[in-house]
Amino acid sequence: MKISSHNKTNLRTELLLRRRKLDKNMIAAQSDNMAKQLFAWPYYQQAKVIMLFLSMFDEPQMSKIIEDSWSQGKTVCVPHMRKEFGVMDAAVIENWNDLVKGRFNLLVPDPATLKIMNPELIDLIIVPGVGFDHSGNRLGMGAGYYDRFIPQAPQAILIGAIWSSHVIESIPHNDYDKPVHFLLNENEIVKCDIING
Repeated sequence: MKISSHNKTNLRTELLLRRRKLDKNMIAAQSDNMAKQLFAWPYYQQAKVIMLFLSMFDEPQMSKIIEDSWSQGKTVCVPHMRKEFGVMDAAVIENWNDLVKGRFNLLVPDPATLKIMNPELIDLIIVPGVGFDHSGNRLGMGAGYYDRFIPQAPQAILIGAIWSSHVIESIPHNDYDKPVHFLLNENEIVKCDIING
């Protein structure tokens, strides 16, 4: 589908505004629900190497999933943004001390102790997004980090973590956009009806 970036920009702005109005207690409770869904999911249980994201305040919170993964002996990776814009690696973190405060006061992998994981060894990637549609198409923040990273991990199961209120009818996408296989929301895990992948 041919799209203009203007459509994506408007949609991103609208969804981010909606997300920033979410109640803090609701975010905590629904993040707990998401974690419970994931813990019972066979793909999560079987995954040895898992990549998650370090959540912003209004995103699904990943801390319980990270801690459960450590307790299960899984290798946990999070994004490490390179100096080169739009390019990231998967950095292994073994405990919270492997993270430091970065730009915008957000936690990032400590550059002093960076351990990079080969993307071809990642079993499961939990993908953040501003919005998703039922076909698994994703609207991100616009920098293209995941668009460039995901093709390096063709074997990984991709699951988008998203509030159900941010799953919309259709996300504008191009042929090079890689849809996720599943969506994780506060109520359930849904298999995507992938029509372009």
